[in-house]
Amino acid sequence: MAISAGVLSGYEFGPDSLNPYDQFQRIRPTAAMEHGIFVFDGHFDIPLASALNYVTQAQLLMKQSRLDQALSETQLAVALAPDSIQTQSGFGYLLLKLKRPDEAREHLQKALALAETVHPEFRDEIPGLKGALGQ
Repeated sequence: MAISAGVLSGYEFGPDSLNPYDQFQRIRPTAAMEHGIFVFDGHFDIPLASALNYVTQAQLLMKQSRLDQALSETQLAVALAPDSIQTQSGFGYLLLKLKRPDEAREHLQKALALAETVHPEFRDEIPGLKGALGQ
C-alpha cells in the first residue's frame, strides 16, 4: 500500500480516530518514494477508509439522482464505520431525500451526538445536522 505523507499527517481527515490511515503512523514503512510517498507491505484492515470512499461515491450518485445506488453505497459505508460522523450524516441526508424521515432522524441524531461529544473537529457540522433534524 502506498500512502502520501499528507494523508498520514491527518491534514485531510483530522487527527487520531478521524484519520483512516492513523495506524500507519505507528508502523515503519517498507520504502519511501519520491514526493513523500511511503510504501507499506502487508494486509491492513482500514474500514474507515473504505467507508469514506463509499460515502464519496454515494454523494456523486446523489448528484446524478441515482438515489437507489447511493443508498447501497451509504449502507455499506455505515456497516463498515458505524461510529463515523460522515457515514451517519451521509446516510441520514440521503434518507431525507428518499422521504424516509424516521430512519433519517436516527442516523442524523447519531451524527449529531458524535459531533457534539466525540469529535470536536466536526462542530461546524452541528448547525446543519440540527437544521435537518428540525431543532
